[in-house]
Amino acid sequence: MPPLKNRKAKTTSRVILVGNFGAENIGDELILEGFLSELAQHSPQTKVTVLGGNPRLIQRWHGVDALPLLPCGLRSFFAGNWVRSFQAIRAADNVVFPGGGLFTDSESFRAVLLWGMHLLIARFFWKPVYLLGQSIGPFHSEAAKNFTRFCLSKAEWIEVRDTASEKELRKLHIPASKIKAGKDSALGLVKRLPKVKMLKKKGRRKILLSLRNFRKLNPNLFRELGVALEKLSEKPTIRITFAAFGKGDLEALAKVQPLVGKKIKVVALPESAEEILQEMKKFDVVVGMRLHSLISARIAGVPSLGISYSRKVAEFQKSQQQKFIEAKDFSSEKLLKLLNS
Repeated sequence: MPPLKNRKAKTTSRVILVGNFGAENIGDELILEGFLSELAQHSPQTKVTVLGGNPRLIQRWHGVDALPLLPCGLRSFFAGNWVRSFQAIRAADNVVFPGGGLFTDSESFRAVLLWGMHLLIARFFWKPVYLLGQSIGPFHSEAAKNFTRFCLSKAEWIEVRDTASEKELRKLHIPASKIKAGKDSALGLVKRLPKVKMLKKKGRRKILLSLRNFRKLNPNLFRELGVALEKLSEKPTIRITFAAFGKGDLEALAKVQPLVGKKIKVVALPESAEEILQEMKKFDVVVGMRLHSLISARIAGVPSLGISYSRKVAEFQKSQQQKFIEAKDFSSEKLLKLLNS
């Protein structure tokens, strides 16, 4: 938790939280809820306003004031609903990015531009900016790398959730004094992580499946996954359940289901973080591509097997001594072998 500053004595500190919140991604909502939980413990009088994609959804999920993100295109600029967000940053004491993989152009340069713009506007008004629980990179263009270097050099500090991100920051020549080792903010939902329970070798096993429709994935991954799930579903003691943790996840399932038929049960996760974690405890193992399906499993004390489409997945699984398969090397045989080991 950063040492949030207050410009005026005997007044309530005002903090702006910036992130990909209210975008129908459960992982980001867990990040926000985890940070809010820690903030309530350390600084309960702080007035919080969240800038995110869907303010109404943020208010419903988290019960905090919320405003839209600043515009990153002509359509959103002329909508004009960002003016209050601009004013909120200007009136704030601190600006915090609670977490996520924001500064990377793995999907588009626009993401780097969006988050960097928020950081630079905050610094234009001389607001201290803190980045927590971040994954930084990888970068596929020099433009994204250079713009990220410029933006992050303006932050008070950057807390990273994996060692690969720390190395990335050093490559960007960010001063070591600004780099701090940390954790994913979703882990703020528990004070002490429970011991991971043993995976059942025999008897009934309930598997929770999380997929992501990442455009750069090899289509063969889904075919191989379908083969593995078909073999698992033939066993009467195994039950496979799918849950969408973000947009596009059902499209990923559709690539697998032709091989599996109707043998995978699809469930909708509840909206509250506490209920999501209680739901996770019902399963014996989580097989996940989405990082926060794996983080949720860890919080709930459930063993997991990650499918690493991004290095942040592999980094987290290694840090928790949990199994993973690199997406580029995925095969049905490897998945079945790891599940049975």
